[in-house]
Amino acid sequence: MIPRSKESIRDYIVASAFVALGILLPDSPLDKGFEAHLSGIAMGMGIGWLVKSILNHQKGVKREA
Repeated sequence: MIPRSKESIRDYIVASAFVALGILLPDSPLDKGFEAHLSGIAMGMGIGWLVKSILNHQKGVKREA
């Protein structure tokens, strides 16, 4: 089950912002060029942030300041 605390919702918003940034950059991740690399990195950061936040909040780890 996905936690619904204030911190977890904030993490989901940050992760979705990274994924949206990766999708909305000028070129798609499949094209060549610098913009494509940036969109791929942003998508990876968003997915990684989402996985990290789900695992940490399921364990009950407190956020470090």
